[in-house]
Amino acid sequence: MLENLTLQSVLAAAERIAPHVVRTPVLRHALADAGGEPGHDRAGGLRTELLLKAESLQPIGAFKLRGAFSLMTTLIAGIPGVVAHSSGNHAQAVACAAARLGLRAVIVMPSDAPELKRKRTAAWGAEIVTVGPDSDERAERCESIAATEGLAIVPPYDHPLVAAGQGTAALELFEDVGAMSRFYAPVSGGGLMAGCATVLAALSPDTEIIGVEPRDGDDTARSLAAGERVEVPPPQTIADGLRVRRPGALTFPVVQAHVARIELVDDDELLDTMAWALTHLHLVLEPSGAAALAVARREGAASPGATTRAGTNQAEVMRAGVILSGGNVDSGLLAEVVARAGGMMARPPRSPAP
Repeated sequence: MLENLTLQSVLAAAERIAPHVVRTPVLRHALADAGGEPGHDRAGGLRTELLLKAESLQPIGAFKLRGAFSLMTTLIAGIPGVVAHSSGNHAQAVACAAARLGLRAVIVMPSDAPELKRKRTAAWGAEIVTVGPDSDERAERCESIAATEGLAIVPPYDHPLVAAGQGTAALELFEDVGAMSRFYAPVSGGGLMAGCATVLAALSPDTEIIGVEPRDGDDTARSLAAGERVEVPPPQTIADGLRVRRPGALTFPVVQAHVARIELVDDDELLDTMAWALTHLHLVLEPSGAAALAVARREGAASPGATTRAGTNQAEVMRAGVILSGGNVDSGLLAEVVARAGGMMARPPRSPAP
């Protein structure tokens, strides 16, 4: 377990990374019906308020910059450079941080990594080593390069400083909006969720913490059901950032301790959510970045109508914090999303409630 992952370590990470990352905005969106349209329900109150932490607006288009800077700002002088393995967003984050800190960066990427993420990683000056699509293969190559070339490994998730950096997203969200009824975040290796869950367990203990995974890539859901880490076959989902085959050894106990449940999404729902975000939020999200939003919309629209607190005229609102984790999507997939968004915009508007 990440015994060094505490609220204090997240606060320390927030101070270290502040000069290097964007304090991303929180977008507020009210859900009122099953179509996810904004507005009020028939009782006159909000049914669900989405509190959307737009990490897609980071300089590299994803939250991963937080964890990379959290670890890399602690490296001792004399380290010649760093090495990391990633399908894309962690690759960009490490490459960006290395360029800003004056370090050499070698990134091991899978052959099926999105071309956009590969090009942007290279644009930061990183040296790219390509291996097969399996996550274990790229982890092994990363360790080999570190040993032969004397480079420091920057893990994508299974490290207390990386998880603390990712947890600053939830820290900022809480500072901006206060306590939440629910919190949704995507789960891959578990660094983002471990960091965020640590923050919320300390600052908003009544918040229900919900992880989201692709249906074809449900290693954390299976692991929680089994009570131990379970490995799944290489996932085929379009959510390339969520294709890890097993939870992190260090992050999994944190997820076990704090996450209430895992919900699953399929690729078609991810595409619909990307189109919805483009239409209603004016944001470009990648499939992984839309995962938490997909479930928050699904559950928010299905929640019962607003009720009135006893003794007041104030409507009860289900306040749902959501991490929009990334927005790096290739042009071909984006074109499909734009077409779906066009179909949504062509539908007649929802009739206002009387």
